[in-house]
Amino acid sequence: MISKSEITNGHALDTSGGVGGAEVRWQQRQHLRIVEEAVRGGWAVPAEAMTVLPREIYGIANDPNASPRDRIRATELLASLRKQDIDTAIGYDRIVRLDAGTATDRIEVIHDLGDQALDAVAQSLNQIQPPKCLPKPKRKPKRKA
Repeated sequence: MISKSEITNGHALDTSGGVGGAEVRWQQRQHLRIVEEAVRGGWAVPAEAMTVLPREIYGIANDPNASPRDRIRATELLASLRKQDIDTAIGYDRIVRLDAGTATDRIEVIHDLGDQALDAVAQSLNQIQPPKCLPKPKRKPKRKA
């Protein structure tokens, strides 16, 4: 039997499903769970690890010996990493715009609009119907004792 210390030292990285294959898959599953917690929990992960992790997770997602559950979990984790990258890029772009003094959201200033545009806005606002108030629900009559 191969010990876990041999696996962590890299002596038994047999992914063919042999004697060490089950142990390696167990290690991959545990590694996947930790990375999943780190991504969902917002842990401070070093940049070096973030360059290596997607490749490792992609390897698990494409491993034919991995269980379908592990491959699905790896795929979901890749999607979470992608979403995190997009959110980070959006936040960075917002900070750069704030530092530059430009608008962070698309807004139209009224004095920049022409007379025709202002008339069109006024007409569209006049066509909006106010919401109808719903009647209060009736209370059940109290029981007589």
